[in-house]
Amino acid sequence: MKENEKTLTIGLYTSSSWNVPNGHQYKVIDYAIRKFKQEHPNIKIKYESGIQQDDYRNWLSEKIIENKTPDLIIVPNRDFNALASEGAFKNLSSFMWQDNIKNSTFYASTLKAGQYNGQQLALPYEANPTLMVMNKTLLQKFKIKTPSYDWTPQQFYKLCHQVTYSNTKKKYYGVTMNYNWQDAQFAYGAQIFNKNDGNVELTSDRSRRAFALIENIVNDQSTFNVTSQLFDKGRVAFMPLGLAQYRTYTSYPFHITRNNKFLWKCTKMPGMEGIKATPIETTMFAISSKAKNTKGAWEFMKLLCTNKKVQREVMKTNMGCSVLPAVVKSTQAQKILDEKVINFHNLTIKKLDLIMKDGAVLPKFKDYNDNLEKLDYKIQNALNAGNLETQLFNIQLQVNQSETN
Repeated sequence: MKENEKTLTIGLYTSSSWNVPNGHQYKVIDYAIRKFKQEHPNIKIKYESGIQQDDYRNWLSEKIIENKTPDLIIVPNRDFNALASEGAFKNLSSFMWQDNIKNSTFYASTLKAGQYNGQQLALPYEANPTLMVMNKTLLQKFKIKTPSYDWTPQQFYKLCHQVTYSNTKKKYYGVTMNYNWQDAQFAYGAQIFNKNDGNVELTSDRSRRAFALIENIVNDQSTFNVTSQLFDKGRVAFMPLGLAQYRTYTSYPFHITRNNKFLWKCTKMPGMEGIKATPIETTMFAISSKAKNTKGAWEFMKLLCTNKKVQREVMKTNMGCSVLPAVVKSTQAQKILDEKVINFHNLTIKKLDLIMKDGAVLPKFKDYNDNLEKLDYKIQNALNAGNLETQLFNIQLQVNQSETN
């Protein structure tokens, strides 16, 4: 064994990928290292502890500049496009082919999260799908039937409208303000970025319908300030929430301290028939294009991302979701979801599996996140001013011109 194959370096951050309380930052990694050592006793694994998630990108950039990039790198969703476009990662296709790892091993949208320019540059490790949480007690109060799993954006709006107009003093609201224009675009399956050149397209029929949905919700509620705190007080019918946040919210001790006196239920995000409308954040692992121990990095990555026991541990400790359907659909996964939960919140593995299969796939180009931020700023301003419909073409023009300049 060569000298550099005796050590494997990993780039990690300490905190939870999903900003939920997590007292066991390295528990899953340490568990995986112990398993790895049984098969590879000669390889020493090193990682630097204590790097906060907010500082991780800068830390990694410095390592890349110093030519000290770790062999294996954890990659949050939002950093993937930029790093992939800079050639920071190795293509994994030949490794996957050699070890007979099929695409169907993973949920499709989580695997696609690690693709760039037609290459598989990262494998998914952990996912945080968005659920739609509802206040069942409030819906019953207004004699509204809880929506079915496959509800459309039109049905969603109808229910929000009903809640808002069922009370004359506007003390109750349809949905919290974190149901945003991007969620609406997903619901209608609108492609706001052109696949080929990243140009913005806001005026297609689907996009316009999605923007109309958001405008209608905002106009009905006559305030932007429908917060999660109002939901906690029992005054809002619906709230989008990441799975990790949902599991934290509904479990002991957090549920007790939040003092929720109503019944919770969760379902899939609304979407048109045949449209994959669920936003899913995916944390991945990638092998550095300058890795000194590529073989070791691949073996450990494979353990982290495809081993069922490790993936179960991910789900248990990190509050997100496994990226493997085989793990999510297991009876052990149901036990994990039911652990510490206060009163029955009916998140079944069957429902979670359907939600994971509904994952929307985000565009893949270098400046996607920057462009999205610019766009978000302009759209929010137009929404606040109440003239989004008339501003769409102008916003499209401004964003696309700033790209070409």
